[in-house]
Amino acid sequence: MDVVCRKYSCVYNDRAKCTRDNLKIDSGADCKDIHIDKNKPVEDVSLDMFSHEPDIAPYHHCKNMNIMCDSDSCIFNRTGECFSNGIFVGSALNKAPCNSYVPR
Repeated sequence: MDVVCRKYSCVYNDRAKCTRDNLKIDSGADCKDIHIDKNKPVEDVSLDMFSHEPDIAPYHHCKNMNIMCDSDSCIFNRTGECFSNGIFVGSALNKAPCNSYVPR
């Protein structure tokens, strides 16, 4: 499973890839494991996004990542675990929504 994250200021974010071993999604489909570092430099790709591709981490299959999910209404939730092929965590002002959430 590949876990892509747009919450760049999280300490576990390595160029849009989550580096945690375990991940927790709450009943509202938000990542509960974000830890914001206000001093972490975040690349602003909006200024030159069409001149070159952004620096992203290479794909890595998170075979050992355990993703627990409390959102019973998501089709990928099976007995509290996520069985999606990949997860995309978005970036909202005070949240990190699981954009891979699909209601039953």
